[in-house]
Amino acid sequence: MAQTGNTVSSTIDALPALGRDFRRLLGELVTLDHITGGLIVAPDGLLIAAQLPGETAPEPLSALAAMLGRELERRGPRLRRGTFPMARFASGTGTVFLGSTLVGYIVLLGDASADWDTIRSALRAAVGTVHRAWAG
Repeated sequence: MAQTGNTVSSTIDALPALGRDFRRLLGELVTLDHITGGLIVAPDGLLIAAQLPGETAPEPLSALAAMLGRELERRGPRLRRGTFPMARFASGTGTVFLGSTLVGYIVLLGDASADWDTIRSALRAAVGTVHRAWAG
């Protein structure tokens, strides 16, 4: 315990900041309408957290997310778009949302009716939360 002035605080009892509690952050994101799962992946593809539907294996998705994220980051300056904060990959059966953070990538899996504006807003907020927690 640390004592400061007249107050006593315990770092053991303190909850981690949302931007550092990846399971909790991901848990909030996967509750969005039409989102069926998600994961947080380090830039090297290491799985940090996952909440995926059914028997979905997280490792192949982690590797794919890291590859896509690195490729988008690499091509962003060449395309004069700066760094990429997020991307959407859509097909007739589903959508994948990818957000870039200081610690890696947030990936959300959604069905075809997932609303881009709603998800983009939530993903932007999550990326900002991670940035604030890890930037300094």
